[in-house]
Amino acid sequence: MSSKVHVDKPLSSRLIIELLNDNPDLEEIECPQSLYDRTSETYIDALNELEIKISVIENRGRPKKYDDSLKEKIDELLESGFNPKAIANRLHINVKTVYYLKNKKLKQGPKSKYSDETKKEIIKMKNEGTSVKNISSALDIPVRTVYYILEQNKKNKQEGV
Repeated sequence: MSSKVHVDKPLSSRLIIELLNDNPDLEEIECPQSLYDRTSETYIDALNELEIKISVIENRGRPKKYDDSLKEKIDELLESGFNPKAIANRLHINVKTVYYLKNKKLKQGPKSKYSDETKKEIIKMKNEGTSVKNISSALDIPVRTVYYILEQNKKNKQEGV
């Protein structure tokens, strides 16, 4: 028995009667905004006549697991030269969490299998008019990878990198 209850279902006559039977001293019903918006004016008026207040909860969704101080700590460690894996070990959190919470731009993922020289050679050959299939054969690199490297080069040029 409580004077305040939280509901996570739309208020209906059946639910209101059930709440009143279970909580005779009911003074307040709290619910999320989405449920309040779907509640009939008739039910709201009836509850007001019974002097039962309906409160709308502002907090939506799941509460945050990590606070801003952790984000700041991650950014400080990144600026100090620590890599994400070292930060995760130091703070006892998952590496993915480090990537999620960081404010600084980081590139995630494995390093390229092909050197910058090989990439430059691919671009040079393409600019000279060599087909992707011939570049692939000449450098023993899969056709799909040649296309990927050329696309990355195109993106970098557009971004001015």
